[in-house]
Amino acid sequence: MNILVGILTSRDVSKLKRCIESVLPQTDKVVVVCNTLDFSYAEEATQLANSYGLKCVVTESNGTPGKGKNSLKDYFLTTEFTHLIPVDGDDFLLPNAVEIISNIVESKNPDVIGLIDGLVMLGGEIMTAKEWQEHEVLFQRSVDNTEARNLKRLNLHIAKIRRISTEYDNFFNRFVLLSREATSHINYNETLTGAEDIKQSFLFKLMQQEGKINYLILSSQNIYMYDVTDMGACFAVCKTDLSIESKTFWDGITSELINKSQSFQLELVYDYDI
Repeated sequence: MNILVGILTSRDVSKLKRCIESVLPQTDKVVVVCNTLDFSYAEEATQLANSYGLKCVVTESNGTPGKGKNSLKDYFLTTEFTHLIPVDGDDFLLPNAVEIISNIVESKNPDVIGLIDGLVMLGGEIMTAKEWQEHEVLFQRSVDNTEARNLKRLNLHIAKIRRISTEYDNFFNRFVLLSREATSHINYNETLTGAEDIKQSFLFKLMQQEGKINYLILSSQNIYMYDVTDMGACFAVCKTDLSIESKTFWDGITSELINKSQSFQLELVYDYDI
């Protein structure tokens, strides 16, 4: 087992600094991948990473999250590491995250760990991901950033996505571990403005059912802090053409596959059992 922490960043050098400083006390196997349209930020990120003795890989960007995640995936597959912990540069790891994930790898040998019930930070307020999904700020941001004529379509789009992303009555948060085998099957759509991890999680679940990978769900509030204080890129979907976005997201996902995925549950582990 040889785990790389890959920090993917596109903006906000102060948050990148916070992220780096959350990881380095836990491991020195860290790389920063900068995928941005802002050339000045790429220089800032490189200087910051280098000041901590870290490599910063600057990759071509089109401004979508899928492009950035593909660039991190592609870099990881050029290395000798066996597993990847992907971290968004405006979020951060909690103090024992790498140890907890390493212990799960040793005991369960997963190809993928999906996090549920993680923590979210909104300014000075800390809440669970489930609480964030029901928070008035999330609702208001959606309303404020979506044309009235598109709001119903957005709500329908999100409701349908939640149907395939709910495990154990919790909304899928993110991947916190990917093996080389799992990573080799990832090819994010680089036109989607959001929910690319949710679609990949759905595809991984089907692969688990077919016996191709070992996909576990982890319930933990000791792994990852998702910072939603700034809107970031997650609300780009509000301003896109939702008919195209929805068609792109659901391409290849049939009702039969949805029913198949919902016929079983992934194994659930808790950090306190590891």
